[in-house]
Amino acid sequence: MGCPDDTGVLLNRGRAGAAQGPNEIRRAFYKMAFPMEGSWEGFSLKDFGNIDVSKDICSTHRKVYEASQFLSKSTQGLILLGGGHDFAAPGFLGFISGRRFLNSKATFGLVNIDPHLDVRELEENKPNSGTPFRQILESGEIQGSHLIQFGCRENRNSQTHFNFCKENQVQMVSLEKIRLKHPSSLHTFKQAVSPLMRKVTELGVTLDMDSCSEVTGTSAAPGIGFSVSELYEIAYWVGTQTKVRYFEIAEVAPSLDPSGKTALSAAELLYGFLLGRARFFLASKNLGKNRISNKTPKNSKKSHKREQEISSHPVE
Repeated sequence: MGCPDDTGVLLNRGRAGAAQGPNEIRRAFYKMAFPMEGSWEGFSLKDFGNIDVSKDICSTHRKVYEASQFLSKSTQGLILLGGGHDFAAPGFLGFISGRRFLNSKATFGLVNIDPHLDVRELEENKPNSGTPFRQILESGEIQGSHLIQFGCRENRNSQTHFNFCKENQVQMVSLEKIRLKHPSSLHTFKQAVSPLMRKVTELGVTLDMDSCSEVTGTSAAPGIGFSVSELYEIAYWVGTQTKVRYFEIAEVAPSLDPSGKTALSAAELLYGFLLGRARFFLASKNLGKNRISNKTPKNSKKSHKREQEISSHPVE
C-alpha cells in the first residue's frame, strides 16, 4: 500500500518530494524479472494502490490507520511505501490493531533503520516525519524495550531525544558503534534483532532511505550511512523471518534525484525482502514434501511435529 504524501516532511522542515515515492518505487519494481532460481510460489503479492491524501494530515493518517487495520486482518503481512516517515505511526499502529483482532495475545516489536530517532513532540497537535516513534511509544501498544533504533546518528539527534529513548528503555545501535566496533552491518543487525524476535510474536521493520549514503533523492540525504548493498542484505534476511509481518520503506523523493537511483534502490530493497520471503516459503515447502514422502505409520507423529517446526522456523 502506498502513502503518497510528504506533508509530514514539510511540517518537519524537510525537503519535499516523497509524495512521488510510492509510484516511482513501483515503476522500478515492476520492471524487474522473476529470480533465475527458485520460485515465487507459496505466497501472493497484492498491490492495493495508494491511500487517498487529504489536505489535513490527521485525516490522511486516519485513513492509513484504518486501511492498515483492515488489511492486517485479511493478509499475512503488510508492506507500506512512503511517503513521509510519519506514516510509520498510523501504519504500524493500524497493523497492530488488525493483528490483535486475529490474536488478542499477540505481542509486537519494531525496528527503525534510520539516522534519526524521530521521537519529537507533536507541534500544534499535528504529527510530522519527526514524531512517529514517540507516538507509537506513547500509544502504549508496544514496550519501549521492544523498539530498536538501528543506525541512529550521534550528530543527528538532540540529547533530549536520546534521553527520551533511554528513559523508555529503547535499544539504540548507533551507526558510529556499528562502523567502529562490528564486522558487518548485517551481523550487528542480527545480534540486535534476534533477542527481540524471541520476545514477541510479530515484528515490524521500517526503513528510512535517509539511512542510505549512496542516494540523494531522500528527505534528508546523509553524508555517512549504509550502502545499498548493506541495506539489501538486511532486507533479504528480514524477509526470511516469518515473525516479520510489517515492512516499510519511507522518504523516497524522486524529484531530488533525476538519475532515478533512489527509487531504483528502494525497489531493490523491496525485491530483496520479497526474495527472502519467497525462498523461505520454497525451502519450507520442499522440506515438507521430503518429510511427508518419508513418512511411515511408525514415525508419522514425529514427522508431523517436524512439519510444525519447519513452518515456524526461518531459514538463515
